[in-house]
Parts: sequence; structure tokens; C-alpha cells
Amino acid sequence: MKLKYSLIALALLSMGAAQAVTSSSPLLPSDAATATAAGNAVYVSGSSALRFSLAAGFLEMCAPGTITVFGNTNGAAPGNNVRAYACTLATSIPGSFVAGTNVVFNKYDAGGSINGIQPLVLNTKLNYLSYTSCSPTGFVRTGAFDFTKVDYACAQGNSVVPQMGVSDVEATTIQNKTNLAAGVTAVSTTGLSGGKHSVAMGGVAVNLGLYRALQTAQGLTQDDAVADAPSIPLAWLTTLESGQVSPFGGTGFNALIPDDGTSTGSGNQAVMFCSRGNGSGTKAMHNAFLLSAPCSGVGLSGAGDNLASAPATEQGAGDWVLTENSSTGNVISCMQAANAAATASSPPQTSQGLNEFWAIGMVGAENDPAAGTSTDAGWRFVKVSGTYPNQANGQSGAYPMTYENFMYWPTTGLSTGIKAFANWLQTSAVTPIAISHATDVGTRNGILAIADITNPAYAGVTQYIARTTRGGSSCRPQVLTQ
Repeated sequence: MKLKYSLIALALLSMGAAQAVTSSSPLLPSDAATATAAGNAVYVSGSSALRFSLAAGFLEMCAPGTITVFGNTNGAAPGNNVRAYACTLATSIPGSFVAGTNVVFNKYDAGGSINGIQPLVLNTKLNYLSYTSCSPTGFVRTGAFDFTKVDYACAQGNSVVPQMGVSDVEATTIQNKTNLAAGVTAVSTTGLSGGKHSVAMGGVAVNLGLYRALQTAQGLTQDDAVADAPSIPLAWLTTLESGQVSPFGGTGFNALIPDDGTSTGSGNQAVMFCSRGNGSGTKAMHNAFLLSAPCSGVGLSGAGDNLASAPATEQGAGDWVLTENSSTGNVISCMQAANAAATASSPPQTSQGLNEFWAIGMVGAENDPAAGTSTDAGWRFVKVSGTYPNQANGQSGAYPMTYENFMYWPTTGLSTGIKAFANWLQTSAVTPIAISHATDVGTRNGILAIADITNPAYAGVTQYIARTTRGGSSCRPQVLTQ
């Protein structure tokens, strides 16, 4: 067996899969460009909710001190749609890149889970980062390595067909007409390999202003402890997701917070809904749970399908405003905009004269609001009917919106090494150990590994192992399996 692995390594070296390592310094954009030109790059697309858990698995294989994070150019918030991680491997990836190789892990987030499937079948090129056009972000690293922060902002100038994709839900659900964007039709997935990848939770988040108002209404201490997180009932979330909220009818935020009759009270707040668009696995997850769509013949249609006549800038009738975002990062920016509106010298209002101070968004629970720190993102997760979206509640099945994620890659057309990488990324990258080592709090709280809880290798990290399953279908109830 030892000889077998040695021969594999020699074969890969002869193909140029390895590069000499000259230092243990963080790789530069020029190093990423060289690695890319040498074929030492992988291209993943799909679910933006999984962007950090995938990164955590890959970075476990990297030599400390060599990691560099790249993001698409986007002003003060680079990496909202495309990210990449370059490093020198400390550990070989079985059948693929060997230790000592400089490798670039590219992840395309925009468009969501549908891009984890359709580009693989249709050979559609996506616009990844070009490492010949990068600028330092100025972020200074101290302490533990935070892989959610971007070192270089780069232009998107590398059009590539992704080699593998990830989806928050299985292909049949994300490609159901309920979840497809206008003009998009389902494609056959018979030519794809893959399967279940990990388990994640669909979170409900609100901007900080709404979070504090909910805490006040529910008699909770205004801190950031999970015990003091306010709760929103399922029935109201279904009303929101189906586009039937209105402060004029008493089903807006004034259904959750008593209206004090003032100009800034709950009755004068438009429901700012920061949603994902169709094609998003996060939205499909919430649709399946909250609307029973497409799981039931009597399920409800989503908010985007029930838009009232309104000005082009308002998807709603001025009492609620839907913003459909292309990525998780943009949902967060949407909630942050509500914070800015509340403190603006000339606060914006809808056509109905309502304030735009409170926003609610749907994001994967693996995102980290960095509450109470110097990088506080200005939003928080809330409880859903009394249950908070964290790994303890997801593991036990207590948190209801817990779903299996899936990974796919073309059965034919990829090199042997890239196929091996894809198989490793699906089955062996996101382990309980990798999750436990992630410096990002959100990844540790919101993602669970699919692993045997009795495996002695995971004895110290069993809290990161999923104990529930939906049996490969997002329309099945979850059951405990171990």
C-alpha cells in the first residue's frame, strides 16, 4: 500500500501537479496566477451558504502561514459573490494534489444553489477571479487566522466552467419550477456524480434595530446571549415568505411588536424583506419548510410570485418591500442598509410613507454576525418558535429548518485528479474535526458533518455530527438516525 501511494505521488509530480515551495509566507496573487496556469486550481460553484464550510475543509489541508484569501472587487465589502483560497498544501489530497503543491480553491457564490447544478450540465462558464488584477484590501491579520476576511480584491476576468457544484437541497427540489427563476428550465442530472455533503440550517436574521425592538417587546435583556435572542413564530414567517404581510392589516412587524402610535412605532415600519432569489438553495429550504412548496399540492407560492402592483423600486405595495438578492453576502448588505436608513439625516420612506428601518432576511445559519465585536455586522439570528439555529439544536432535530446539502460533479470530462478532489470534497473534507477547527464561529455553529457518531476518530467532536436525516429529500420530515 505504501508503494502504491508513492507511485501515485510520482505520477502526479511528473504531470506538473506539484510546485516547489520556496517559503512559508502567504501566497501572493502572482503565486495564485502561476498555480492556476499550471492547472493547480479547482472551481466550485453553487450554494453561497456553504462558502465558509467548504473553505474550512480545504484549509485543513494547508500549511500554516501560506494561506491567502481573495474576493471579487466590491468596494468596502469584497468577496460578496466570488471567493478563493490559495495555499501550499501540507497534506496530500488522496489521488489529487500532493503535499507541497500551491493550490487555488475557487468558489463562485452568486446565483446560489442552481449554479451548483446547471453550469455543470450545460457547460456554462462563470466569471471567476483573475489573479493578474488584484489589490490589497488593507486588512491586517492578527491572532487566529480568520478565513472570512479578504486579503486581496480581484477583478472577475477568468471565465471557466465549474468542475463541481454544491446545493443546499437536492437537484430535484432546486430544479422544481417553484424554485426556478423565470426563463430557467430543469436539466437532466443523469450525467452527474455526487451525493449528500453536509447538513445545514436555514436561519432567520434581522437587522440590529429590529432585534433590539423584539427583545424589548418580549421582555428580554438587550444583550447578545443566545438565551436572550427573541423569537418569531412560524405562522408569521409563513405569512412573510408568502408575501402576505402588511402593517395596515396588522400582520406586519406590528403583529410581533405592539404599536406605540409614534411615527417610528411598529405600525409605521414597512416590512423590509431581504430574500434570496429563485435558484437559491436557502430560499428553496425555507420554501419547503414554511410554504410546503413544492412538497404539497396545497402549498403556498412564494413572496416573489405574489407581488402587488407597485413602483419599480418597490416590490410590494409600499407596506412591504421585497429585495431578492443574488448571494448571502448581499442579503446581509440589505439588512445593513436598514440600519443605515434608521440613522440617516433624511430617512427613506416607501410610497405609503412607511419607514424602512427594520429588515428581516433569510441566510444560512453558518454565517457569523460577529455580535458585540469590533467587526459587528449589524444583524442577529432570531429563534424560530423558540428554538435557536445552532449546532446543538440542529444535531438533535430541535431546530426545524435543518436540511441535507448535496454536491455534484460531471461523471465524464474531468481529469482523474480533479475527480478525486471532488470525491474528497464531498465525502471527506467537511469532517467534524474540520468544523471544530474552523476559526469562524458561524461555521462551527451552523454546519454539521455526515459521519458515524460512534467513530472513535471523532470522540472529542461528536457535537459536530448530524444525528438526523431527511433521506435525501427536502420534502421528507427529518428523523433521528443515530
